[in-house]
Parts: sequence; C-alpha cells; structure tokens
Amino acid sequence: MNSQIYIYIVFLAVSGVLSLFIGVFAFIRRKNFFGSKTFILISLFSSIYTFGHAFELSSQSLSIIVFWTYFQYLGLPYIAPLSLILVTQYIGAEKYMTKKNVITAFCIPVLTTLIVLTNHFHHLFYQTIYLKQGIAPLLGFVLGPWYIVHGSYTFACLLVGGILLLHYWKQTKSTYWKQTLVMLLGLYLPMIASFLYLIGLVPFSIDPVPVVLSVTSALYIWAFLSTNLFDLAPIARGLIFDSMRDGVVVLDQSKRIIDFNYAATSLIKKLDNTMIGKKMELLWENNHDSSAFPFPELDSMDHESEFELEWHERNHYYQLRSSPIKKKSGDVVGNTIVILDVTEQRRLQNRLERLAYIDQLTNILNRSAFLEESIKLVEEMRKKDQTVVLILFDIDHFKQINDTYGHHIGDEAIRHVVRICKQLLQPNDLFGRYGGEEFVLCLPSMTLEEAGEYADMMRKSIENEPLVINNEIIPITASFGVAKVIEENMMTDALNSADNALYASKRTGRNSVYIENGKLIDYKTRNAAHV
Repeated sequence: MNSQIYIYIVFLAVSGVLSLFIGVFAFIRRKNFFGSKTFILISLFSSIYTFGHAFELSSQSLSIIVFWTYFQYLGLPYIAPLSLILVTQYIGAEKYMTKKNVITAFCIPVLTTLIVLTNHFHHLFYQTIYLKQGIAPLLGFVLGPWYIVHGSYTFACLLVGGILLLHYWKQTKSTYWKQTLVMLLGLYLPMIASFLYLIGLVPFSIDPVPVVLSVTSALYIWAFLSTNLFDLAPIARGLIFDSMRDGVVVLDQSKRIIDFNYAATSLIKKLDNTMIGKKMELLWENNHDSSAFPFPELDSMDHESEFELEWHERNHYYQLRSSPIKKKSGDVVGNTIVILDVTEQRRLQNRLERLAYIDQLTNILNRSAFLEESIKLVEEMRKKDQTVVLILFDIDHFKQINDTYGHHIGDEAIRHVVRICKQLLQPNDLFGRYGGEEFVLCLPSMTLEEAGEYADMMRKSIENEPLVINNEIIPITASFGVAKVIEENMMTDALNSADNALYASKRTGRNSVYIENGKLIDYKTRNAAHV
C-alpha cells in the first residue's frame, strides 16, 4: 500500500475515533449538554461516514470499494440536516423544529440512502461506476440526477445553518464568539472541502471531507474543554436573555448601546438593532413625547444605583438598577441597566398603606392615622402661630338604629354621615373615624368660635338629610364637642376636652354643639336665640 494513502487512512481512523469520542463525551454530559441527542447522532453518522471511507481506500476490488461507498451513505446524508437542527438549538430557535418539520428535513436523506443502496437497479445516484488507478484503487463515477439533489440539499442545510449562526453572532454582539466560530467552522470547512473535491481541486482525487471532519472534531473537543461549548449557559444565552421579563440594556463606557433584550424593546419603542453602537441618549431625544419611557438623567446611571419611576401614561411603576460591568482586573468597561416592572408590588404596597391609614368602611382616616397626621398639623400651625381646633362628634341613638334596622343599615348610616360631612370639609381639614359611630376633625387656622359655627353647620346638614333606604326614611342626628389644641404633645388633653363637650351635648338632649372654653356653650341654643 502506498505510504501516502496509508497516512491518509490513519487520519481517517483518527477522525472516526474522535467523532466517537465527542459522541461519548456528549452522552456523559447530556444533562447539561444543550442539544446532546442531536450532537450524539451527528458524531455517530460522522464516524460511519469516516470509517466507511477508510475501508473504501484500503480495499482493492471494485465490488468491495462499492460496498464501503454505499456503507458511507448510511451516515453521510444525515450530517447536514442534523447540523442545521443543532444550530437552531444552539441559537434558541428549536421551537421551529416541530415534529412535522423534522420529518420533512429527513425525507431527502432517507431517500438518498435508499436510492444509493438500490442504485444498481435505476442508476439515479451513480449512472456509471468504474475503478480508476492512482496512488490507490479509487472509485470513479458519473453523477446521476439524485446525486445533484443530495448535494444541493446538503449544501443548502449547511449554508442556512451558517447564515443563522452569523445572524446570531451579530445579535449576541460577539459575547460567545469562540463557540459560534467553532460552529461555523464545523459547518463551512466540510462544505468547502466537498466543493473543492467536486470541481477536482484536491490532491490525488481523494475525498478530503473525512479528514476535514477530524479537524472539526478536534475543534469541538477544544471547544468543549475550553469554552463549555453547548453547555446550557452559553448556548441558551439568547433564549434566556430574550425571555427575561425584565428589560436589560448593556452600555459601554461611552454610554453606547452594545446589547439589549426583547423585554427592553417592548418598553422602549425606539430600541432596535439600528441603535447598536449609538448613544443611549438618542432613545429619549423627544422628551415631550409622553409615550416615551421616562428615563432619569444619564449621568445618574454611571455607578451602581437604583431609581423608581412612574410611567403616568401606562399607570405603571418601574425600578431601574444600574450596575457596572468589570473585567477580572476590576476595570469598569460599561454598565448594565435592568428595568423591572414593579407595578404589582407598588400597588400592593399602596393597598397595605391604605389598610394601615384608611378606615375600610368609610374611606376616611382611621384613628391611629388621624392622630399621627393631626400631631404633624398642630406642629406645622404652631410654627406659623396659628390655632388648631378639634371637633369630636357621634351619631345619636346609634344602638337604636342597629337594633331596629340591623347592623348593615347601621353601617349605611355611618357612611351617610361621612358623605354629608365630606361635602363641607375644607382642603386642609383632617377627618377621621375615632371609633364605632364616633368621628373627629382637626381644623387648622380656626378659632374656637369659628369651629363651633362650623360644627353647627354640619349638625344641621346631618339633621336635614335623613337616610332613605327602601323608601323608608331614617332620621339621623349627631352631637358635637369642640376643643382647642394648645401643643402637639397635648393632643390627648384636647381630645379629652372635646369629649367632655360632646358628653355635655349628650346630657342636654343631643343634636347640639358644645364648645369647651372654660364653660360650655350650646351653639344650637345660642343660634336659635339669635334667630
């Protein structure tokens, strides 16, 4: 046997072993190996093709050479479509590889295998087969029509796979360029070698593709060991990154956009591939546009920071987190802006705050919230040398309403009184439910006498607007007590004074206003006397 052909056969044997080796490696790592089944099949079919070619070159008779040539087509036709499927899995587009599409993809390879194995009946693949002499007995043939179909389909699968990879490479902005480059070489090196073989530009007219497969196998092994090729993290980068619910924008040090995900494009309408390499500030050139995402000042996003924004047009809340991107040396090379939709959290927080401050029956301040806000108001008014007055009142004979009509009507009576009082409130007045059927007001910038008149106006409104339910009129009256607040730390004393005035109103017949100022003044009686 010629030494040159012997060396070539050794290379083929090594290529076949490498194909099997990476197939076994893929099987062992199958749990975290993205597309492991596909790659194992590629390795298996590549080894069939490679070992078949090795046995072909080591054979001497035409019949044995033809046998091993046909044997190669048990593997060769399936490598290209499997490679295309692997690419779709690599770039996260495997959803397009439905069962129907996969079956369609393998129709031509299966037909190729059947046509080759039955070629002596119809000669559709090889019209003529003969033995030609060179450095070793080699198979000569005249191409049949199906050979052209098979070759065209193989080239198309590899070409489309390469185009998808290049598109993915552009989208990932070279994040995983090593892995993508290995994939591209795995597709295009065999394709180029096959093309050179078909046009007769290879030495000794020997098919170089199996030897090229040994090179690509070595590249895959290197990629496995050094770049974690096909591990979930790098392979699914596009799938994971683009399926994130939070928007992500990656900037370089000059605030140019170098990456983003799909969620970011749904929030920022100007963000698309044309913005790659451009300044981020171009995203909000039209600040008057209310539909544009409300970014903060760009300078405030230089360092690690958090912002919360309200997008009024959408009634949504967003949290922006800016984090620096650092090299292993610690040098900052850019930063990542993550946009989180915190609308539900904010709405829940608002509901919880409302529960903490608002009385659920009446939608006015509850007792604790009223006291807290009143102390703040008294302190504020004291700084301005202005007075603050408290009014405490409750519904007369409320127990009788509950006993006669039921507690649900009692609740309606409470809401009815609150609605009447709200119509009379001034913008700075505080109104709260003090407990049960008892209510309290804190009135800034009022004297005791003015507050007495104010309370009497409320008393009259409540008396003159009975509760009407199911065509039944339920009269309602209320008793009032008024007291002045001296200091914010004397709120309890003021409430006690107002309470004393309220009970004075109760003792003297109810439906009246009493003011505590050293002596009790009945505003109902006084106003009636004036009339």
